[in-house]
Amino acid sequence: MATPTHFSFLFILFLSVSISSVRGSGFSVNLIHRDSPQSPFYNPLDTLSDRMQKAVHRSINRANHFKKLSSSTYYSSMSSNQDDDTISTSLSAIGIEFVMNISLGTPPRNVFAIADTGSDVTWVQCKPCENCYKQDSPLFDPKTSSSYKDVPCSSGTCERLREDRYTCENTLCRYFVRYGDGSYSMGNLAFETLTFDSTSGRSIQLPNIAFGCGHNTATGHFNEKGSGLVGLGGGELSLISQLGSKIDSKFSYCLVPSHDVSSKFIFGSNAEMTGKDVLSTPLISDPFQKTFYYLALEAISVNENKVPFISDTSSTKDTEAFQEDNYIIIDSGTTFTFLPQEMYSEIESEIKKAIQVEPTVGPNGFNLCYPFDDSMTFPEVTVHFTDADIKLDAGNYFVPVGGGVICLSFFPSKTPPYLYGNVAQINFLVEYALTENKVSFKPTDCTKQG
Repeated sequence: MATPTHFSFLFILFLSVSISSVRGSGFSVNLIHRDSPQSPFYNPLDTLSDRMQKAVHRSINRANHFKKLSSSTYYSSMSSNQDDDTISTSLSAIGIEFVMNISLGTPPRNVFAIADTGSDVTWVQCKPCENCYKQDSPLFDPKTSSSYKDVPCSSGTCERLREDRYTCENTLCRYFVRYGDGSYSMGNLAFETLTFDSTSGRSIQLPNIAFGCGHNTATGHFNEKGSGLVGLGGGELSLISQLGSKIDSKFSYCLVPSHDVSSKFIFGSNAEMTGKDVLSTPLISDPFQKTFYYLALEAISVNENKVPFISDTSSTKDTEAFQEDNYIIIDSGTTFTFLPQEMYSEIESEIKKAIQVEPTVGPNGFNLCYPFDDSMTFPEVTVHFTDADIKLDAGNYFVPVGGGVICLSFFPSKTPPYLYGNVAQINFLVEYALTENKVSFKPTDCTKQG
């Protein structure tokens, strides 16, 4: 039996970019907790219970977003109706957990944008904007930047946008991206310089980054604190893919258990990803939807009881064709973990057997909650990915929800895709090596990451 070494508060993060210590090649950024007083989203009136309920709504909203993006209706026409089961939240239309402060253009203009490992195209709201959501900061004006260049339709960059959807207008490449609740952004695809300022005064300039200059971003519930989105997915036009060899096609992060200490996100190789305690699992690619990072989840053990990963809609794994119901998306932008309904039910049952305490009622949305006591013991929970058995701390699968109550951070999902959320990843150094097609985990005290 295990005793908890940490319990995570709501891990919705504000990403403040600074070039800090770099291990290997690349640069790192500081992650500031969304509910930290340092964050622009901080609401001092929210209780822990309020934050947890909002986290549930955001996670469900994001799961709905992924369901639509992974389906054949990903790029349905703009006239399609919003699905009734999509939950709207005030943070953003797609339940995003991070924002990033970047500098765009020459001279550099600071822009706050949502950081999303579940999207590819980076975009900001631009002048003139025909139909934009309200934002606190001024819109980006491409006419004031000497490094701004529209992408012509004939360019290879525009061709690579085919997997996302584009059109041409007056020989210029136009982008259009739609999100799970019917929100969308459209405008000109352009090249621009991104600048990351260091805390020491030096800066890193990234010229000729393709991004969307949005002139129409209607129908969404995007937060007024953000100006757009930074795409960190696996598609060809994501920031990760465009940086490519400059960062060795790698990125990693180390998420802390509370908002008192900054987490780290590293673009590039991480020299600390060595040692016998590093466990690696293959990164699975969907040939038709390269955005998402899929892993092969084989089972989850609760003490000695191993619950196999079997989707309620599962097809055989013997087929060579990609079947998303056989895999799980690892996603730093989702707070909680979503598992097949039957698998979740078995895991919940095993946890109930292991914890000799009467469950209690938690905030709306949670399924299994307990009154927390320091004397409580928790079962050993191990996540079995292919070639990697990840042992979780109690704080990776229970979260405090206020009033001395903790709740299970796993949730059931009737249909794929399934999601491995950020609570389960706290105090692990997680590295994505895209050329090598693998994701690696190393147990780490993330509060000590420099």
